[in-house]
Amino acid sequence: MKPDFFKNLPPEIITEIFLRLPAVSIPISKCVCKRWLHLLEPDAFVKSHFARSAPALVVLGDSGRLKVFELEGELNLDLESYDPLTKYDFPNYHRGRMTSVNGFLALWMCGYDALKVRVDMIYVCNLITREVIKLDLPSDPQLRISDVSAYGFGVSKISGRYKAVCIKLTPYDDKLDCRVYTLGTGSWRRLEGNPYNYHHGSGAFVNGNLHWLATLQVPWISCFDLETECFSFFKAPPYHAQGFPFVRGRSLSTLSGCLCFCKEASEYENDGGRHELTIWIMKEYGVDESWSKEYVIPIDVGMSFVHPIKVFENGDLLMSVKVNFFRCIFYYSNKNKTMQRIDLFGADRVECGLFTPTLVSLKTLGLGVENVISF
Repeated sequence: MKPDFFKNLPPEIITEIFLRLPAVSIPISKCVCKRWLHLLEPDAFVKSHFARSAPALVVLGDSGRLKVFELEGELNLDLESYDPLTKYDFPNYHRGRMTSVNGFLALWMCGYDALKVRVDMIYVCNLITREVIKLDLPSDPQLRISDVSAYGFGVSKISGRYKAVCIKLTPYDDKLDCRVYTLGTGSWRRLEGNPYNYHHGSGAFVNGNLHWLATLQVPWISCFDLETECFSFFKAPPYHAQGFPFVRGRSLSTLSGCLCFCKEASEYENDGGRHELTIWIMKEYGVDESWSKEYVIPIDVGMSFVHPIKVFENGDLLMSVKVNFFRCIFYYSNKNKTMQRIDLFGADRVECGLFTPTLVSLKTLGLGVENVISF
């Protein structure tokens, strides 16, 4: 190619070429020349690029290192490891939880500073623009990550405001203590008039709402509308008439844009004595009758709280599985009906999930330049 190849191309052709590049290449391309910078900065390009971006896998290892991997096509299980697109180390990391929406990650983390004093913090970051902000936990009363029984991060459907939600663990009181942080406001708000029930785990974000497993007099799925900040409920898949504890061995997640419900059944819940995982998908959001049983997978005793991450074209699944107190990544072959633990991503004790890389800066979310830290 001649040096003036790009110089002679029309701007719309150059833009089309850049739209096909991975998100991590765009910040580098902006530094090449002013012409490329002017082509790649407009909001129209950022939105178009996000619409074409393929979902990536984000992995948080037990060392505090956050890595992002491409997940286009099928996984090559013969490789010894995958090279990350980008990575970031969180200092003094001890353990954490992770959720994502629209390319932004929310990390609920605890650790210890140089004086061995415990520090609890929520981070919101964009690994592509390499920006992060820190949110202090509610101080009335002072919470720790271990006090939070349910949490979530999402964006409202109409106003487009990003919000973090904390639900406090209240073992001696059935009342829900729910706090909401709207990015850009700088403070938490306590919601009044909340329902009396138990919420558990990471909120699955679907259709502008966060969802948790909850119990009233019968098992339900709790839905929190991030626009109106109101709770509602709908039915879980039609298995719960068996009378077994609802939240034990059950989990909610998002799979292929739909609400996904997983249930692990022990030998006491099966006539055949097998230990298996059942995965349900809500095909039509909010319609109880649309729950569809997609997978029944034999699993080992000790596996629990399974979160499916990605369905491949051949029906195989990439999953996050808790095994003896630690989370690991497993690959399920739909053809062979087998589970395989994989260490392709450089960590064997992980929190992981799917997200779509974005070029949108955290500075555009109304946070103020002074609150955004570049790394």
